[in-house]
Amino acid sequence: MPAFSEFIKHVGRGEKGRRPLTQQEAREALDMYLNGRAELLQLAVLLMLQRVRCETPEEAAGYIQALRKRVDVEWQDLAVDLDWPCFAGKRRQPPWLLLAAKVLAKNGIRVMLHGHAAVDAIKFQIESACPDLGIQQADSPEQAKAILAHDDICYIPLSAYCEPLVDLLALRSQVGLRTPLNTVARALNPTDAPYSIHGIFHQGYEQLHAEAAALVGDRNMIAFKGEGGESERSPRTACRVAGVSDGHVFYEEWPTFLEGASGKHGEISGEYLRKVWEGEIENNYGSHAVISTMALALKMMKICPDQHTALEQASQWWQNRH
Repeated sequence: MPAFSEFIKHVGRGEKGRRPLTQQEAREALDMYLNGRAELLQLAVLLMLQRVRCETPEEAAGYIQALRKRVDVEWQDLAVDLDWPCFAGKRRQPPWLLLAAKVLAKNGIRVMLHGHAAVDAIKFQIESACPDLGIQQADSPEQAKAILAHDDICYIPLSAYCEPLVDLLALRSQVGLRTPLNTVARALNPTDAPYSIHGIFHQGYEQLHAEAAALVGDRNMIAFKGEGGESERSPRTACRVAGVSDGHVFYEEWPTFLEGASGKHGEISGEYLRKVWEGEIENNYGSHAVISTMALALKMMKICPDQHTALEQASQWWQNRH
């Protein structure tokens, strides 16, 4: 195995000499750090060089493979249907995605939410709203199994399934920029669910997520520019989706679902979401966000054959949630 400095040289040489890492090289590089054969400074330099020109799908795939090996295989025995990473947090809107996830769970789809609250501490974090909505958190596969058996939905923090990544994501606060591992965190799918839904912040990264997923052998997933970068559709705009269906990369467009609405919202809290869920108050934007996010999942999972049917089914499930 080459010295870690060789990986840095590949990526950091002059314009004519540099090149991206291959998938195998990226996996080896992160393995070296995780096994104590490279320093954090070396890894940080490599990641920031990749960040400057944007990580490639091959580099992301190598990092995904290295980190998935650190996830306890017991998480894969939970028979989860839908993997739902939540790593961005919300600023302009409450996390309506939690209501979408609850509706899917009430209709027999077993959902695993997961994320890391410290990724962006200035945003409202998804896990903060879970208690108000009765979504329980698990810190071990045993706890998750018991919760899923009763509720069909559960939230697990990153620290419960991939502790090494917690410190690596903290690099963002130290250097002021995201690293390729912020992309990778969304793609770990700790329970090896057959379907996964990724939200991204920057347009264009949806293609990177889809291509990386195909490279690591994921069969079905979608990625799209979500509201605030979270895995939640904004109904105010058209939605470009990149994904993998039965192992093949695909792209599709969803038209605007709610014309003329404002993207700002006053109260952002779990308690507000609970009131909307219980029907104590109504929120037009929120209802459209829930329905359009659910529809993405229903079409990906082939529960509905097309966009129109998926939106109709999602609307019916939302209206009949009680």
